[in-house]
Amino acid sequence: MKKFYVPAILSGVLLFVACGSTKKMASSDYQYEQWKQQQEQAAMSQRPTRTLRTTEPCIELAQADSENIRAFGTATSYVEKAALNEAERDARNRLAAMMKVAVEGAAQDYEQNANQNLKKTAGSIGESVMTQFVAEEIKNTRILKTSIYDLSDGSIQVYVCLEIQSDKNNFSQNLENVLDREGLIELQYDRDRFVQKMAEGLEDYKKKQMQE
Repeated sequence: MKKFYVPAILSGVLLFVACGSTKKMASSDYQYEQWKQQQEQAAMSQRPTRTLRTTEPCIELAQADSENIRAFGTATSYVEKAALNEAERDARNRLAAMMKVAVEGAAQDYEQNANQNLKKTAGSIGESVMTQFVAEEIKNTRILKTSIYDLSDGSIQVYVCLEIQSDKNNFSQNLENVLDREGLIELQYDRDRFVQKMAEGLEDYKKKQMQE
């Protein structure tokens, strides 16, 4: 009878050992998978996320290549009409600031390179151009686009894009006419140079604004 019990006992022992080994392997695999997941989660938490930025449409339109001089403006208010009016005012102020820089640069160039004795200083020419020409051009603007956003605090944010209705060629011609008619710059060569320098100043200003 003992001969029959020995193989049975051995089989039971072997089965127990095999089961124990399987359990240890399964436990080891589970621990490895847990460790692996933790490592992956840690790596993902350290990896910087990224979000695609989109340019506000009015800003994009103002910065686009165009035959007309453009600027954008923005304002926030709890009253939509007030936000719209203030955004338009902001855009015109930006146009004026752009023009002022270009006019002052052209006037300084004229003062340094004029082909005749100066009858007016760069400051007086710049002031006359701003009041007699630029102010009128800025009044003659049209709205190209308006963007309206409802903010979480209940206020309203508005963006507008304005452009001067005269294209760049007509703008330059109008400027040259004012310089001649008002006797600000007498020689044609000097007037042409002033107009050119102002156009260059406007382009430089736009490029700098896009880089900021």
